[in-house]
Amino acid sequence: MKRFFDPSRAILEPRSLVTSFTRKSGHELALPERAIITFSNGDLGRLADKVQLPVIAAWQPFRTIYSLSASTVAVNSSFGGPNIAALVEELSSFGVREFILWGYCGGISASSRIGSLYIAGRALREDGTSYHYLEDDNEFVSSGWVKEWSPVAEREGFQCADVWSTDAIYRETQQKIADYAQRGMAAVEMETASLYAVCQAKGLKAAAFLVVSDLVNTGTWQGGFHTRPFKDGVRRMARFMSDHVVR
Repeated sequence: MKRFFDPSRAILEPRSLVTSFTRKSGHELALPERAIITFSNGDLGRLADKVQLPVIAAWQPFRTIYSLSASTVAVNSSFGGPNIAALVEELSSFGVREFILWGYCGGISASSRIGSLYIAGRALREDGTSYHYLEDDNEFVSSGWVKEWSPVAEREGFQCADVWSTDAIYRETQQKIADYAQRGMAAVEMETASLYAVCQAKGLKAAAFLVVSDLVNTGTWQGGFHTRPFKDGVRRMARFMSDHVVR
């Protein structure tokens, strides 16, 4: 996978693409230091406690970015590492230096339960994106910023854990799940390795917070999206984000 890395200059730069699509200047597109990335309008609404969020007009219709405070914005992403990488590239080109992911994952470890909360310490790199950003071919990628978040996160019920990041949602096989559970993986998801790799390569801060939405630790798939434990986990995540992440 190391063959993907190329240190030469990229031809397509995010700042050029954004200004081209929006026809706005860098000053008009300027963003604050912190961004929260979510995957649903429902989670965006929870961050605002059901108050309508103001939109940063200069970015529309290219991206819909919501202002949570003077120093924090929020934006929805589509699932998967490539979408996260593009978003980080674009937002960091206009001022964002800290990225918080509000994500979802499938529980792998025997202790995983629907609604469990994790902060991802390391991510196993079965994505493609991370290998374009980091010259090394280490199996895991991590974020030093997680150490700063761990004390408050653990007080609020999060467990710091290793996760498996994969691009192939329908190739989470029985053998891989068993192997990775034995190696200490707590959960499987699609974004953390890419997020951590892009941020590491660009000198940015990143932390991925995850809610267990489904389980793959019993040999079959168990969805939990409409259960009370899942909804409780989402509420706990929203409270954590509102109390500790939005500044």
